[in-house]
Amino acid sequence: MSSWFEAVPAFALALLILALPGVAVLMALRIRGLMALFLAPAVSVSVLAVSAVVAPLIHLPWGIPVVLLGTAVATVAAWVARRLIPALNNILLIAGPRSRVGLGAALAGAGVSLAITTLLLLLVAPTPEQFTQGYDSVFHLNAVTHAVDTKNASSFAISSFILPTIKSSFYPGAWHGLVSLLILVSGISVPAATNLIWLAVAGLVWPLSAMFLTRTLFGPRPLLLISAGVLAAAFPAFPWLLLQYGSAYPNFLSNALVPVGIALVLLILRPSVHRGLEPAQALTLVALFLPGAITAQPNGVFSILLVLTPLLAYLIFSWLRTGYRRGHRHGWMRVALLLLVIAVAAAGLSVLPQIRSLFTYTSPAFLFFPLALLRNFTHAPAPIWFPALALTVLMLVGVRAGFRRPGLRWLPAALVLLAFTYPLTAGTNLPLANIVMAPWWDNPERIAALMPLLAVPLAALGLVQLVDFLSTKLRTRNLSPAVWRRKGKLSTAAGLAVVLAFSNPGLWQMQGQVGIMFEVPAEPNGLSQIDAQELALIHRLPNYTTTEDVIANNPYNGSALAMALADRHMLFPYSSQGDLSPDLYTLRFWLNRVGSDQEVCAAAKRQGVTFLLDFGTDYIPAFNDPRSLYPGITLAADSDAFTLVASEGHAKLYKLTTCAGVQL
Repeated sequence: MSSWFEAVPAFALALLILALPGVAVLMALRIRGLMALFLAPAVSVSVLAVSAVVAPLIHLPWGIPVVLLGTAVATVAAWVARRLIPALNNILLIAGPRSRVGLGAALAGAGVSLAITTLLLLLVAPTPEQFTQGYDSVFHLNAVTHAVDTKNASSFAISSFILPTIKSSFYPGAWHGLVSLLILVSGISVPAATNLIWLAVAGLVWPLSAMFLTRTLFGPRPLLLISAGVLAAAFPAFPWLLLQYGSAYPNFLSNALVPVGIALVLLILRPSVHRGLEPAQALTLVALFLPGAITAQPNGVFSILLVLTPLLAYLIFSWLRTGYRRGHRHGWMRVALLLLVIAVAAAGLSVLPQIRSLFTYTSPAFLFFPLALLRNFTHAPAPIWFPALALTVLMLVGVRAGFRRPGLRWLPAALVLLAFTYPLTAGTNLPLANIVMAPWWDNPERIAALMPLLAVPLAALGLVQLVDFLSTKLRTRNLSPAVWRRKGKLSTAAGLAVVLAFSNPGLWQMQGQVGIMFEVPAEPNGLSQIDAQELALIHRLPNYTTTEDVIANNPYNGSALAMALADRHMLFPYSSQGDLSPDLYTLRFWLNRVGSDQEVCAAAKRQGVTFLLDFGTDYIPAFNDPRSLYPGITLAADSDAFTLVASEGHAKLYKLTTCAGVQL
C-alpha cells in the first residue's frame, strides 16, 4: 500500500468495525440519533473485546463470524433488558429539529477534527506502511501479528507470544483485537492497519467522546458540540503525545473513551443537572462501557475517578453529613460502611498482579516542579515547550462560565487536580507521588495526556462565550443580520477552532517530534529500532525463509520487528521478555556453541531454529548493556555453525548449517 488514497476502503472498514456493533446494541435500547453517534464506538469496543475473549472458549477463530455472533448476543440481551426493565421500557423517544441540528453540528465537528488529524498524520507518515520506532511499537505490532496468525485476540492470550511457560495472563487486548480484525477483513499489513485504526480513533472516536462529555456538562447547544469536536484536534498532549512517546496504543484507545465514562457517571449521579439520557439508560451503558474500558487499558477507569474526584468527595461528604444529622449512630455506621468498601476494593485490587506491578515503576524527575505545573496547565508537556496560550485562555474562560452554572462548581477543583498530576511525576521523586500516579506507571507522557480530557470541554465553552460576546457586540451595533445569528455562529466557532488548532505552535512542534518517530534512518543512530538497511533485509526475508522457520535474534537491536513486518517467527519477539523456557535460556546464552554442543543443538531443534538475523550491536536505548543479556545470539554469527545467505549493508541473515557436528 504505497499511498493513503489506496487506504480509503480499508479506513471505511475500520469505521464500520468501530460503529456497527455499537449501533446495533444502542438501537435495541432505543438510543438513536446524536446519542448513538456519541456512544457507538465505546459500545463497539466492548462488544469486540468480549467477543475476542469468548471466541477461544467456544472454539471459534477470531474474525467476522464471531463478531457477528457477539453483536447478535449483545443486541438480543439489550432488547430483552429493555423489555423486562420498566425504567428502560418506559423511556419516550423525543426527536425534533433541534436534535437534527445538534447531529449535524456533531458530524461537522467530527469531520473537521478528522481532517486536521489526517493532515498531520500524512505529514509525519507519507505512506500507511510506515510505523513508529517507539519502544512499545515492537510489542504492539507483534501482538497484532500473533493475533492474526493464531486467530485469537483474547485479552488472556494476546501476550502469550512472549510468555512461553505461562498458559494464560491478562493483558488489555482491545486495541490488538481492533487492528487484527481489520487485517483479517481487508488483508492489509500490520503497520497500515495500525495507522488506520489510530486515525479512526484519534480523528473520530476521540472528538465524539469529547463532544458527549461537553454536552453532558454544558448542554446540547450545537455551537458547543462543533467547538468541542474541532478543538479535540488542537491539543498536542492527546492524542499525539502517546504516539510520540512510545506508541502506547492501548492507553491511547482508553483515553479516547474516558470522556464517555465520565459523562455516563455524571448522568447517573446527578440527573437533575446533567441531561441527555435517563439514569437507567446511563447505568445500562456503564455496564456496556466497562468491558471495553478495562480491555483497552484499565487505567482508564482510574482516569474517570481522577477527573470526578472533587465531585465524588463532595457527594461522599454530603452523604456522611446527612447520616450524622440523623444521629451519631447513623453517621458512624456510614463511616464504617465507607471504610469497608474502600478496604474491600483495595484488597480486591491488590490481589491482581497487574495492579501490584504498577507500583514497581517510577519515573525520575526532569523538570522544576513549578515549571512542570505551568507547562501542563498551558498544554506544553515535554518534548514540546511552546505554551498554547489561546487555548489556555479559552479554558479559563470556560472554567469561569462553568463555575457559574448550577451543579458544576466542582469543575475548577477537577482542573486543578489534573494540572498537578504532571508535575507530580515530572517534577518530583517523592515516593508518595509515585504511589498516587501508579495507575499510569508514574509515566509523564501518559499522565500529560489526561489534561485534554477536561480542557477540551472547557475550552469549547470558552469559545462559545467568545462567539456569543462577538455576536452581542455586532447586534448592539446593528451589524448582525438575522441569518448570521441563526447560522453564522456555527461556522464562526468552527473557523475559530480551526485557526486555534493550526496556529498552536505546540501542535506543530509535536508534529515534528512524531515525524522523527516515523523516520527510518539510513544508518544506525542509536535511537531508532531499525535503519533502512535492516528494513530492506526484513522485506527480503520471504525470499529465503518460510513461516515455518524460526529465526534467532537479539531483540535489543530491532530484529524482533521482523515478526510484524515480514510475518516471520522470531525466537525472541520482544526485548522486555521476562518469561523464558529452559531452551530459550540455553539459546540466549549459548547459541554460538550450537555447532558443537549437543545440549545447545537439542534446544535449537526443539525450538525449530533454522536462521539467525544479525543486526549487529547497535542496540535500542533500553538498558545499559543489553549485549550481556544475549551473548549467545551476539556471538553466533562468528561461529562455523551458520552460513551467510543474504545481507543489506551491516544487516545479515544466516542459515543454521551445522548442529552438534552434523551438517544440516
